[in-house]
Amino acid sequence: MKRLARTARGALGSRFFRESSVLQVASLATAASNVVGSVLLAHLLGARELGLFYIAGGMYALLWFFLNLGLAPVATMRIASAVRSGDPDGTLPASIGVFLRLSLALAAVAIGVGVLTWSVIPEAWFARVFDEDSGRIMVCAALLTLGPLFEAPRNICIAALQGERRMLALARVELGQEFGRLGFVVVGAVLARDAVGPTLGLVAGNAVGAALSMDAYRRERRLEGSILPPLLPCLFRGGGSHGRVLKEGVKVGLVRNMDSIGFETIPTLLLGAFGNRTWVAYLRIAQRFGALLRILVQGINRTALPVLSQLAHVKDVGGLRRTYWKASALSGGMVSLGMVVVLPLLPFVIHALYPPDFWEPVFLLVLILSPGIAVASFSVANDVFYLVTQQMRVAILVSALGLVVNSGLMWACTVRWPEEGTAVGLSIACLWSLVHMGYAGTWLRRYARAAAAPAA
Repeated sequence: MKRLARTARGALGSRFFRESSVLQVASLATAASNVVGSVLLAHLLGARELGLFYIAGGMYALLWFFLNLGLAPVATMRIASAVRSGDPDGTLPASIGVFLRLSLALAAVAIGVGVLTWSVIPEAWFARVFDEDSGRIMVCAALLTLGPLFEAPRNICIAALQGERRMLALARVELGQEFGRLGFVVVGAVLARDAVGPTLGLVAGNAVGAALSMDAYRRERRLEGSILPPLLPCLFRGGGSHGRVLKEGVKVGLVRNMDSIGFETIPTLLLGAFGNRTWVAYLRIAQRFGALLRILVQGINRTALPVLSQLAHVKDVGGLRRTYWKASALSGGMVSLGMVVVLPLLPFVIHALYPPDFWEPVFLLVLILSPGIAVASFSVANDVFYLVTQQMRVAILVSALGLVVNSGLMWACTVRWPEEGTAVGLSIACLWSLVHMGYAGTWLRRYARAAAAPAA
């Protein structure tokens, strides 16, 4: 018992806990803002128009699945390693330049492919699936392709702040962007009263985020102890391996994109195409409440990336293993405890915030999703583990298999139960996270023993 108490005190007093707590507060505020946004949009647009807004987001996300290369986490990992070593070879500016050029090129490709997709594919094709709503869905999806243009500079600034563990500045940037996004989305909905208005607001919010992140980067790099270079000269600096970064980014992007597509985009599109389209809004709002619980662990995940990167850089496998399980246990415990507290109060919250036609469907879907959310909350450090241990091939194989199996499961459930079936399949699909945890645990145990063997 005394040993457990000492361990708990050590964990709570550690830098890891302090930094993750800063991001937890920011993430919680961001999740709360998302819920507030869904409340306001529910009253301004109604369930059907709000559902179209979410379907358009899903269409864009499906397109982005083939373009998002996962450069941000790779940039964070490399910057964190350079910070740990003091960047003795001076390659950090060249590396940042590589990430900037690749991100901007990717944004240009995304815009071009988006315009080509929504202009070449005839509206009649979309009308077969989305009937009279297809026109507005296509317009909204096309507008969203402007997002990567603003996300390119934002992502590299965020990666730099996270890599140097400037968590307070990172939290301020994310809160500023979130509140700006909320304001623009609501104003767009008030003015347009349809799905196009909030879509334009979402793009404007991305522009605000880019401006805030660049300003924070400029301020933080001037502080004592920072080794971050000026951003603009990096863009034109030569050096760095574009091909190597692309290869590494593609692997990370595939894993993260498959998880995002499988748990957010595909459920939305399946329900919109094969189920009751009005229930798209109910499902996304239920997922917002689930995200409000999962957001408790986002700070842990984002703190774990630079910490585990630094441990991997010095080949501290024992520390890697301890940090991985600490992060997993802390995240799962926090979310499970949060559910015990929040679920009994949720009906009162839903009744107070949403129109009457939202009450019963939203709470029912939250109950269905809760078991899956609880299980998945223990896997917060899985993607970080794969990245820092260079096990991305395994991650891609496991995620691809999970995407196929879980998509088929959700489709079958949606066809069987056109309203709540997608949520049932989605909750069951969350169990796939245990496969990732099982592999991570086996790998860490095997290599921790191998690292300890010479000292024995």
